[in-house]
Amino acid sequence: MTEIVPATPEPVSSQPASVHGNHSSGLSVYQQELWGHPVGLWVLTLTEGWVGFSLYGMQSILALYLTDHLLKTDHSGHVWGLGALENIVSALYAPAGPQAMAAAITGLFLALIYATPLLGGFLADRVLGQTRTILLGAVLMTAGHFLLSFDWSFVLALGLLLPGIGMAGGLRAQVGALYALGDRRRSDAYQIYMMGLQIAVIVSPALCASLAQIAWHWGFLAAGLGMLIGLLVYLFGRRWLSTASGQDAGNVQGLDAVVPPRPALTAREKKTTFLLLALVPVMAVGAVPNSEIFDGYLLWGREHFQLRLFGYEMPVSDLISLDGFISTLCAILVLWFWKAYSRRRQDLPEITKVALGTLIAAFGPLMLALGAWLSPGPHDVSLLWGLAFHIINDIGFSMNFAIGMALFSRAAPTSLNTILVACFSLHLFLSNLLIGKLATLLGRMSDVSFWLLHSGAALLASIILGFCAVRFRDLLAPQGGAEVRPD
Repeated sequence: MTEIVPATPEPVSSQPASVHGNHSSGLSVYQQELWGHPVGLWVLTLTEGWVGFSLYGMQSILALYLTDHLLKTDHSGHVWGLGALENIVSALYAPAGPQAMAAAITGLFLALIYATPLLGGFLADRVLGQTRTILLGAVLMTAGHFLLSFDWSFVLALGLLLPGIGMAGGLRAQVGALYALGDRRRSDAYQIYMMGLQIAVIVSPALCASLAQIAWHWGFLAAGLGMLIGLLVYLFGRRWLSTASGQDAGNVQGLDAVVPPRPALTAREKKTTFLLLALVPVMAVGAVPNSEIFDGYLLWGREHFQLRLFGYEMPVSDLISLDGFISTLCAILVLWFWKAYSRRRQDLPEITKVALGTLIAAFGPLMLALGAWLSPGPHDVSLLWGLAFHIINDIGFSMNFAIGMALFSRAAPTSLNTILVACFSLHLFLSNLLIGKLATLLGRMSDVSFWLLHSGAALLASIILGFCAVRFRDLLAPQGGAEVRPD
C-alpha cells in the first residue's frame, strides 16, 4: 500500500500527509511513497545506477587503454590535443614512462570528475535550476562517452565528460530534498541510493572489459549506451522529484521558472559551512585507499596478482566487478547493522560513523602490503589478499561515503545545500589528485612501502575525524527543524 503526499515549496513533514493538489497552478504534482520511501528516490537511484554504469565501465578500462593502446607511438600521433594534455600532466606529475603517464592522466581525470560537481552545484543553485542542469549534464556525458569510441576524439570526449559529470552531480542533492531535516530515513535513503552505483560496479566493468578485449572502442560504446538509458530514465521520471522551488518540480512550467533569492547565513550556519569545508581535505586523505582502485591498483594487480583461475586468465578489470559485488554486500550489511543498532541504542551521529568507516578502511592496504611482503615476485600474490583488501575497504567506504553525503546534506545550510553537497565530492577530487602522484611511484619504491603509505593516510584522517565528532557534534549533528532543500 502506498502513501501519497503533496510536493509543495513548503518543508515536507516526515509523517504521511493527506492527498491534495496544487490548485493555484491548476496542476497536481504528487510525491508517492514506495517501499517506505518517496518514488523520487527510486527514480534517482535508477538514474544514478546508469550514470555509474557508464562511468565505472569507462574507468575500469581507461588506464589500461592508455597504457596498452592510445599512448603507443603508432596511435598517439592521431589523437587531437593529446600533446597539450601530456604537457599539462607532465607539469603536474612529471611521470617517467608510458605507464606512469597513463596513471597520471587517469588520476587527473578521476580527480576532475569530483571537482566539476561544484560547477554543477553553482549552475543548479544560481543559474539554471537543478532539472535543467542535470539534463544538460546527462546530454554532455552521453556525447562524451560515444566520442571515446574513437581514438582521435579522446581528449575532446574527456572535455565533454567533465562538465557533464559535474552538472549531473545534483542528483545527490535531490535525494536530500525528498526528506525533512529530522527524518531518520535520510541516511538510509543515501545508502539505498548508493545501491544503484554498487550494482553498476558489479556489471559494467566486467561487461566493458570483456568488450574491450574484442576492441577497446566497444567497451566505451557500451558505457555510452548506459548513459543514454540514464538520461531517458531521468527525463521521464522527473515528475516525481519535488524540490523546494517551482523551477525543478517535475513539470514543464518548472523548467522556465526563475531561481528565487537565497536568505543570508546565520552565525551558526557560517560556522557549520566553514567546518564542512575544512572536513573536505581530511576526508580526501582518508579516501586514498579506495581512490587507488581505479588507477595504480589495476596496474599493480596486473603485475603481481595470480590472475589465472581454473585455466582462465582473468582480466585485471574484473577486480573492479569483484569490488562492486563485495561493496554491494557490504553496503547492505552496514545498512542492516546501523538499523539494528538504532533499535537497541541511541543512533550514532553521522560524523562518528564516517570516522569509524575511515578507521576500518585504513586496514585494507595492510592486506596488500602483507601479500607483497610474503610474495614479492611477479604474478605471485594470491588473490585472497586482494579479496581481503576489498572486503575491509568496502566496509569502511560504505560508511564514510554514503553516510558522509547524508552528513553534508543534513548539516549544510538550506541556502547552500546543493553547493555544499557538491563540495563533499571535492574530497574525492583531492584524493585522486594525490593518487595521480602516488600511482607514478609504482616501481620507484617498494610495494610494501607503497601500500603502507595508503594505510597511514587513512589512519591519520580517521583520528582527525574522530576529534571532530567529539568537539563539533553540535554543529555536525543538528536535530529537527525544517527540511534541507537544494532549491
